[in-house]
Amino acid sequence: MNATRVDWLREAERIGRRLDLLGAISEGEGTVNRPPFTRSLGRAMEETARWMEEAGLRPAIDAFGNLRGWGVRKTQMPVLLIGSHLDTVPGGGRFDGALGILLGISAAEILQDRAGSLPFALDILAFQEEEGARFRSGCLGSRAFLGLLEEKDWNLEDSSGISLREARDAFSIQGWPRMEPDPREKLFGYCEAHIEQGPRLEALGVPLGVALGIVAQERLLLSFLGEGGHAGCVPMSARRDALCAAASFVGFVEEASRREPEAVATVGELRCLPGALNVIPKRVDLSVDLRHPEEAALDRLSQALLERAEEIGRDRGIEVGWRRTQRLPPVRSDPDWQDRLSSVITAIQGEAPRLWSGAGHDAGVFGRLVPMVMLFVRCRGGISHDPAELVSPPDIARALEALVGFVEGFLR
Repeated sequence: MNATRVDWLREAERIGRRLDLLGAISEGEGTVNRPPFTRSLGRAMEETARWMEEAGLRPAIDAFGNLRGWGVRKTQMPVLLIGSHLDTVPGGGRFDGALGILLGISAAEILQDRAGSLPFALDILAFQEEEGARFRSGCLGSRAFLGLLEEKDWNLEDSSGISLREARDAFSIQGWPRMEPDPREKLFGYCEAHIEQGPRLEALGVPLGVALGIVAQERLLLSFLGEGGHAGCVPMSARRDALCAAASFVGFVEEASRREPEAVATVGELRCLPGALNVIPKRVDLSVDLRHPEEAALDRLSQALLERAEEIGRDRGIEVGWRRTQRLPPVRSDPDWQDRLSSVITAIQGEAPRLWSGAGHDAGVFGRLVPMVMLFVRCRGGISHDPAELVSPPDIARALEALVGFVEGFLR
């Protein structure tokens, strides 16, 4: 399949040690929590930049705060980007995002002696704020890289009222070289390796798969405003309990999503105010995450939820407000690149399952503009966004072999 002689398992074990080191870099002990524009994220970038240098790449920061390892290039040569993200959700795992970056760095090092024969420069990217956990809008780093951020994005605020612009401006990059993409730079395409974040590869008994694409996604924030009061003195018939209204809505979210095949819906955040044992809740704020491979189906589900929220408000005398913080259409992987990666994977494991990604990825941002493909890697139990995330060294080895083989397929 490829002309490169590599001890894949040994390389995988080195990647595993690096993952362990990154996993220990967090905002708190005993968990993995690296929000964007924080000290922990900066430390993780410093370690990653050091590994980039060892691989023959030139690490630099862009104006947003993304880390880029620049590979060997000739004048006006197009660029193949291999990337993922270094930020995590609170209480996340070691492999989500970081594995794809480290696989890319190792691939670049393995191919270093042959980089001049490639029809593109090979750069590695480590993005910030892919998860959207801090500013409730995902893939901000990759969108910034491509110049797609709008003013409303810069004004997004975290739970402490800090805006995205303020967080970016306060992020220390002193002593780091800054290197912006050349306006004339042509992108050859984007490739991302990532844990599957689901159980399908494990059920199929194979370590690797190819993403057909990334499903459509919508994120909503809703508020239910009622009337507070003493828990022991206000009769049930006279109450305008915001939490009871919100609870009725949450039940409908599950019910409606089950009626729409392939849809998933999650209420992941709920805040009850004032939040006292003996006080009737006056206000409840909650989030809804909706996903589906087909945009029309996502539209139907979203509309049904908002109509039901308004109906609950009218019936209970509750004021309902909502806003959409993110809407991403489905994005398909490039068909030719799917075939190329599938061929490499088939040579490694005998077959190459093609799966939709229910999770959002930076690849989805690039896939609207340039050829894109994703390599899925089996994770134990399909567990993700949890400390129990695990990818075995043999599976990491196969993923690295597939990534290198995919890039080698473009050799002249």
